[in-house]
Amino acid sequence: NYCFSGMSDHRYGDGGSTFQSTTGHCVHMRGLPYRATENDIYNFFSPLNPVRVHIEIGPDGRVTGEADVEFATHEDAVAAMSKDKANMQHRYVELFLNSTAGASGGAYGSQM
Repeated sequence: NYCFSGMSDHRYGDGGSTFQSTTGHCVHMRGLPYRATENDIYNFFSPLNPVRVHIEIGPDGRVTGEADVEFATHEDAVAAMSKDKANMQHRYVELFLNSTAGASGGAYGSQM
């Protein structure tokens, strides 16, 4: 299970920049301030507690303004979506849900 919006090609120079989810419950963030830190992202989602934050780095070594945030449960990921279009510093942040109810251990159930 990978967390990404499908908007960008995640195969950069080292090939190791694709975020591997362990829970399968992710929110992709776009439009982050370039100075945003992992701590800023944890604070943004408070009182929720993300399991992991991965700020994307572009091929030029600079942040892309995007991040993947992993949550423990589908419910947490859905709750995090309430912050869609909320501001961080002077920018509004778009969120994209990448989580399926009942998914666990990083494996999606087959959708029929």
